[in-house]
Amino acid sequence: MVKGTHCSLFTALLALVLMLSAMPLMAAAKEGRGADDLFTGNSIPFIEIEVPPEGMEILRAYEFNINDLMERTNVLATVREGNVVYTNVALHLKGHLGSFQPVDSKPALTLNFDKAAKNQTFHGLEKISLNNSVQDRSYVSEQVSRELFQSAGIATPRAAHATVSLNGRALGLYVLVEGWNKQFLKRHFKNPKGNLYDGGFGKDITSFLDVTTGDEPGNRTLLDILGGASKNPDLTNRLSEIRQVLDLDHYLTFFAMEIITAHWDGYSLNKNNFRVYENPETGKLVFLPHGMDQMFGVWRMKPTSSITPMMHGLVSDSIIRTEEGRRLYLARMRELMAKVVDAAKLCARVDEICAKIRPALSNEMLQYQQQAATQLKMRINARVASIREQLPAANEPVKFDAQNSYAMKEWEFRRDSGSPSYGSWRSLVRLGEGDYRLEGKVKLVNPEWGLVATNRPGVTIRVSGERLANMVTNAPNWRTISYDFPVHGLADLEVVCEFRATRGEAIFDVESLRVIKNR
Repeated sequence: MVKGTHCSLFTALLALVLMLSAMPLMAAAKEGRGADDLFTGNSIPFIEIEVPPEGMEILRAYEFNINDLMERTNVLATVREGNVVYTNVALHLKGHLGSFQPVDSKPALTLNFDKAAKNQTFHGLEKISLNNSVQDRSYVSEQVSRELFQSAGIATPRAAHATVSLNGRALGLYVLVEGWNKQFLKRHFKNPKGNLYDGGFGKDITSFLDVTTGDEPGNRTLLDILGGASKNPDLTNRLSEIRQVLDLDHYLTFFAMEIITAHWDGYSLNKNNFRVYENPETGKLVFLPHGMDQMFGVWRMKPTSSITPMMHGLVSDSIIRTEEGRRLYLARMRELMAKVVDAAKLCARVDEICAKIRPALSNEMLQYQQQAATQLKMRINARVASIREQLPAANEPVKFDAQNSYAMKEWEFRRDSGSPSYGSWRSLVRLGEGDYRLEGKVKLVNPEWGLVATNRPGVTIRVSGERLANMVTNAPNWRTISYDFPVHGLADLEVVCEFRATRGEAIFDVESLRVIKNR
């Protein structure tokens, strides 16, 4: 009897010791430190996903519509990696315009391991995304860009790679990205209880932003204050008001890094792919980057694009329009270019990642990947060289001739809709404070207005952001059109020659397109 009691006590003590010794490992996994092997190791995990028929039907029923987004319903899946099996994994489709693909193609996926199975983690991570990389055939842009932001001191979810199958169908290589959640916040902020806002698609801080995590999701006081401060017409006091609720030092780095990497689909340039954290420790807002599959000069940006382009994100535009804000932004860019951004090291990192992922690619995909990776390195080198060339003259406005006129020669076409007759030509110009006029000659050839996707058809010349410019619909012969506007401080403006119709042509005389400074 005594022996049995002694044995039971020993067993209980042993169990307690084992339980206590396991606690640090469980905590490390929950904090995400167990994920280091994913992001720094040389192996690429093979993730097998099984979704039952009823779940597949739910996923197939989802239809992407940019104008009417359906709620993305989670289904339960079983996930295997080697001998490890994860059950009740919450899975939904992800991706937006350009990256979304249906479930029977190569879908982008979000997997939440602990949503329906408490404390379940994948390599210590509660949530991951599997990005299909359909807009980046190099499969490298996300990882190398995120690492660059991290080296600049910006909290950024980590990226790596995985090969994936769905119900036995091989989907190929994916970019594996750390999820946005409280676990991520714990790695970067002392207090992870603040609101983490999702910028969504085409939204700014003045829009309704979903809250991913946070103890007070209904309280958006700081965002409202920042929105009001950013719209303050008093340029002398604007920046001081912004500082009250924005971690300005952090934001300057975030802002400069977006432009250095030519992140055309980020916050500053497109009001997209960003998060905002309301840091309870400082009582200030922190902007965080997202969606970095098209970097260093693609689509709307070139490697040689201006380092002070037209900003569409309210906060970036507001800051750079102030004299002090512009000075601080350019100073931070110079600092980052000197200490963080090194083209040779970035290209070497591209090669290193390529060597890791290429064995996981088919022969057909390997050819595309090699071409895309080479192009990425070319863009990196060109972007870094262009920034270094631009920085010395970044505060100098264009020079006008004796007639106070400046001719604009470099124009880029942009189609704004599916119709070939609904688009624009655009050019950047840097102007000092004053009153100006845009002027140019245009003629219309067989225009048809019909059911144009706007209630204001015609042709015009304007500054980007101005939606009430006069639209001309009668110009069978050359006609001079103009647009008057003021500039406060030093500003980089995008000039737009625009045509809105269902059919026909608008011909601009490029030799006549100029900015005139009013005397």
